[in-house]
Amino acid sequence: MPLVTDNWEFEKGDLCGFMTQGMCMVAQTFDAFRGTYVFHPVSGQFFAVLDDPRRIDGDGARIVNPGDPKPAALSQYTFTPDVSGQTTLAVDGAILECHNVTVEAGQALWFHWAFARFDWSPANDFAMFAAYDGSTANEPLYKVYLAQSLELERQGRWYTHWEAFSWRPAKRFCGTLRWIVANGISTSIPLPRPGGDARPSALLLDCIALA
Repeated sequence: MPLVTDNWEFEKGDLCGFMTQGMCMVAQTFDAFRGTYVFHPVSGQFFAVLDDPRRIDGDGARIVNPGDPKPAALSQYTFTPDVSGQTTLAVDGAILECHNVTVEAGQALWFHWAFARFDWSPANDFAMFAAYDGSTANEPLYKVYLAQSLELERQGRWYTHWEAFSWRPAKRFCGTLRWIVANGISTSIPLPRPGGDARPSALLLDCIALA
Protein backbone atom coordinates (compact mmCIF):
# COMPACT_ATOMS: atom_id res chain seq x y z
CA MET A 1 0.00 0.00 0.00
CA PRO A 2 2.22 2.85 -1.22
CA LEU A 3 0.44 5.76 0.44
CA VAL A 4 1.02 4.37 3.93
CA THR A 5 4.56 3.06 3.57
CA ASP A 6 5.99 5.77 1.30
CA ASN A 7 4.12 9.05 1.49
CA TRP A 8 1.21 8.76 3.88
CA GLU A 9 1.75 12.22 5.39
CA PHE A 10 2.83 13.78 2.07
CA GLU A 11 6.21 14.42 3.69
CA LYS A 12 8.05 13.95 0.39
CA GLY A 13 6.57 17.30 -0.55
CA ASP A 14 4.74 15.80 -3.52
CA LEU A 15 1.97 13.35 -4.39
CA CYS A 16 4.21 10.36 -5.06
CA GLY A 17 2.17 7.14 -4.79
CA PHE A 18 -1.07 8.81 -5.86
CA MET A 19 -2.86 9.46 -9.14
CA THR A 20 -4.58 12.81 -9.70
CA GLN A 21 -7.24 14.38 -11.89
CA GLY A 22 -7.70 18.13 -11.88
CA MET A 23 -5.66 20.52 -9.73
CA CYS A 24 -4.00 18.68 -6.82
CA MET A 25 -0.94 19.81 -4.89
CA VAL A 26 0.84 19.68 -1.55
CA ALA A 27 1.04 22.74 0.68
CA GLN A 28 2.41 23.90 4.01
CA THR A 29 -0.43 26.37 4.60
CA PHE A 30 -3.79 27.09 3.00
CA ASP A 31 -6.03 30.13 3.44
CA ALA A 32 -9.78 29.72 3.77
CA PHE A 33 -12.15 32.22 2.11
CA ARG A 34 -10.75 35.76 2.39
CA GLY A 35 -8.18 34.61 4.92
CA THR A 36 -10.79 33.78 7.57
CA TYR A 37 -8.59 30.87 8.71
CA VAL A 38 -5.14 29.49 7.88
CA PHE A 39 -4.73 25.71 7.76
CA HIS A 40 -1.48 24.03 8.80
CA PRO A 41 -0.56 20.32 8.64
CA VAL A 42 -1.98 17.96 11.23
CA SER A 43 1.50 16.45 11.43
CA GLY A 44 4.80 17.14 9.69
CA GLN A 45 5.32 19.88 7.12
CA PHE A 46 2.89 19.12 4.27
CA PHE A 47 -0.68 18.19 3.46
CA ALA A 48 -2.60 17.66 0.22
CA VAL A 49 -4.98 20.20 -1.32
CA LEU A 50 -7.53 19.10 -3.92
CA ASP A 51 -8.60 21.83 -6.37
CA ASP A 52 -7.46 25.45 -6.28
CA PRO A 53 -10.11 28.08 -5.39
CA ARG A 54 -7.57 30.87 -5.96
CA ARG A 55 -7.39 30.24 -9.71
CA ILE A 56 -10.50 32.15 -10.76
CA ASP A 57 -11.28 35.38 -12.59
CA GLY A 58 -13.50 38.24 -11.43
CA ASP A 59 -16.65 36.30 -12.36
CA GLY A 60 -15.58 33.17 -10.50
CA ALA A 61 -14.71 31.20 -13.64
CA ARG A 62 -11.67 28.94 -13.53
CA ILE A 63 -8.38 30.22 -14.93
CA VAL A 64 -6.69 27.32 -16.71
CA ASN A 65 -3.22 28.12 -18.00
CA PRO A 66 -1.41 26.17 -20.74
CA GLY A 67 -0.03 22.99 -19.24
CA ASP A 68 -2.47 22.95 -16.33
CA PRO A 69 -4.48 19.74 -15.87
CA LYS A 70 -8.09 19.95 -16.93
CA PRO A 71 -10.64 19.86 -14.12
CA ALA A 72 -11.90 16.34 -13.46
CA ALA A 73 -15.33 15.65 -14.98
CA LEU A 74 -17.48 14.56 -12.05
CA SER A 75 -21.07 14.25 -13.30
CA GLN A 76 -21.10 10.60 -12.12
CA TYR A 77 -21.14 11.90 -8.53
CA THR A 78 -24.46 13.74 -8.88
CA PHE A 79 -26.57 12.75 -5.86
CA THR A 80 -29.98 13.13 -4.26
CA PRO A 81 -31.20 14.09 -1.76
CA ASP A 82 -28.71 16.73 -0.74
CA VAL A 83 -28.87 18.77 2.46
CA SER A 84 -31.70 20.82 0.88
CA GLY A 85 -33.68 17.73 -0.08
CA GLN A 86 -32.94 18.41 -3.74
CA THR A 87 -30.48 17.05 -6.31
CA THR A 88 -26.90 18.29 -6.37
CA LEU A 89 -25.52 18.20 -9.89
CA ALA A 90 -21.80 17.45 -9.73
CA VAL A 91 -19.89 19.34 -12.42
CA ASP A 92 -16.09 19.33 -12.13
CA GLY A 93 -13.33 19.39 -9.57
CA ALA A 94 -10.41 17.22 -8.49
CA ILE A 95 -9.64 13.62 -7.54
CA LEU A 96 -6.80 12.07 -5.55
CA GLU A 97 -6.64 8.30 -5.76
CA CYS A 98 -4.45 5.35 -4.86
CA HIS A 99 -4.57 1.96 -6.59
CA ASN A 100 -3.99 -1.56 -5.27
CA VAL A 101 -4.77 -0.68 -1.68
CA THR A 102 -5.33 -3.57 0.73
CA VAL A 103 -7.20 -3.17 4.01
CA GLU A 104 -7.23 -6.45 5.90
CA ALA A 105 -10.21 -7.66 7.89
CA GLY A 106 -10.08 -5.98 11.29
CA GLN A 107 -8.04 -3.03 10.05
CA ALA A 108 -9.26 0.53 9.70
CA LEU A 109 -8.19 3.19 7.23
CA TRP A 110 -7.77 6.58 8.88
CA PHE A 111 -7.28 10.04 7.45
CA HIS A 112 -7.68 13.66 8.45
CA TRP A 113 -9.68 15.97 6.22
CA ALA A 114 -10.92 19.55 6.08
CA PHE A 115 -13.20 21.34 3.64
CA ALA A 116 -13.14 25.02 2.66
CA ARG A 117 -16.03 26.45 0.67
CA PHE A 118 -15.59 29.39 -1.69
CA ASP A 119 -19.13 29.39 -3.11
CA TRP A 120 -22.69 30.09 -1.96
CA SER A 121 -26.25 28.96 -2.71
CA PRO A 122 -27.59 27.61 -4.96
CA ALA A 123 -24.11 26.09 -5.37
CA ASN A 124 -23.50 23.00 -3.26
CA ASP A 125 -19.85 22.08 -3.60
CA PHE A 126 -19.03 18.88 -1.76
CA ALA A 127 -16.27 16.50 -0.69
CA MET A 128 -16.46 12.72 -0.53
CA PHE A 129 -14.45 9.54 -0.03
CA ALA A 130 -15.05 6.38 -2.04
CA ALA A 131 -13.59 2.86 -2.13
CA TYR A 132 -13.82 0.74 -5.27
CA ASP A 133 -13.26 -3.00 -5.46
CA GLY A 134 -13.60 -2.87 -9.25
CA SER A 135 -13.69 -0.24 -11.99
CA THR A 136 -14.04 3.36 -10.86
CA ALA A 137 -16.63 3.74 -13.63
CA ASN A 138 -18.97 1.61 -11.50
CA GLU A 139 -20.68 2.34 -8.21
CA PRO A 140 -18.18 2.25 -5.34
CA LEU A 141 -18.25 -0.46 -2.71
CA TYR A 142 -18.33 2.30 -0.10
CA LYS A 143 -18.80 6.06 -0.20
CA VAL A 144 -19.38 8.85 2.25
CA TYR A 145 -20.10 12.56 1.76
CA LEU A 146 -17.72 14.38 4.07
CA ALA A 147 -19.06 17.91 3.60
CA GLN A 148 -21.56 19.97 1.61
CA SER A 149 -21.08 23.71 1.20
CA LEU A 150 -24.79 24.43 1.69
CA GLU A 151 -24.65 22.84 5.12
CA LEU A 152 -21.72 25.06 6.09
CA GLU A 153 -23.49 28.11 4.66
CA ARG A 154 -26.53 27.41 6.83
CA GLN A 155 -24.20 27.29 9.83
CA GLY A 156 -22.54 30.58 8.85
CA ARG A 157 -19.21 28.83 8.28
CA TRP A 158 -16.68 28.97 5.43
CA TYR A 159 -14.70 25.91 6.44
CA THR A 160 -14.50 22.90 8.71
CA HIS A 161 -11.55 22.32 10.98
CA TRP A 162 -9.41 19.22 10.56
CA GLU A 163 -11.49 16.14 11.30
CA ALA A 164 -10.46 12.50 11.66
CA PHE A 165 -12.32 9.85 9.67
CA SER A 166 -12.04 6.06 9.71
CA TRP A 167 -13.39 3.31 7.49
CA ARG A 168 -13.36 -0.31 8.65
CA PRO A 169 -14.54 -2.62 5.85
CA ALA A 170 -16.60 -5.64 6.84
CA LYS A 171 -14.18 -7.95 5.03
CA ARG A 172 -10.77 -7.78 3.35
CA PHE A 173 -10.67 -4.97 0.79
CA CYS A 174 -8.36 -4.67 -2.19
CA GLY A 175 -8.96 -1.92 -4.71
CA THR A 176 -8.86 1.83 -5.34
CA LEU A 177 -9.39 4.67 -2.88
CA ARG A 178 -10.62 8.04 -4.08
CA TRP A 179 -10.92 11.42 -2.42
CA ILE A 180 -13.08 13.83 -4.41
CA VAL A 181 -13.97 17.50 -4.25
CA ALA A 182 -16.62 18.74 -6.66
CA ASN A 183 -18.31 21.88 -7.86
CA GLY A 184 -22.01 21.27 -7.48
CA ILE A 185 -25.31 23.06 -7.80
CA SER A 186 -28.47 22.22 -5.85
CA THR A 187 -31.64 22.18 -7.92
CA SER A 188 -35.19 20.79 -7.94
CA ILE A 189 -34.93 20.34 -11.71
CA PRO A 190 -31.93 18.06 -12.38
CA LEU A 191 -30.80 19.68 -15.62
CA PRO A 192 -27.41 21.35 -16.25
CA ARG A 193 -27.35 25.04 -15.30
CA PRO A 194 -24.88 27.84 -16.11
CA GLY A 195 -22.35 28.65 -13.43
CA GLY A 196 -22.11 25.19 -11.92
CA ASP A 197 -18.37 25.14 -12.56
CA ALA A 198 -17.63 28.52 -10.96
CA ARG A 199 -15.84 29.21 -7.67
CA PRO A 200 -14.43 25.77 -6.78
CA SER A 201 -13.99 24.73 -3.17
CA ALA A 202 -11.11 22.72 -1.66
CA LEU A 203 -10.62 19.42 0.16
CA LEU A 204 -7.55 19.10 2.39
CA LEU A 205 -6.05 15.73 3.39
CA ASP A 206 -3.36 14.61 5.81
CA CYS A 207 -2.18 11.59 7.83
CA ILE A 208 -3.58 8.67 5.85
CA ALA A 209 -2.83 5.46 7.73
CA LEU A 210 -3.87 1.90 8.55
CA ALA A 211 -4.50 0.84 12.12
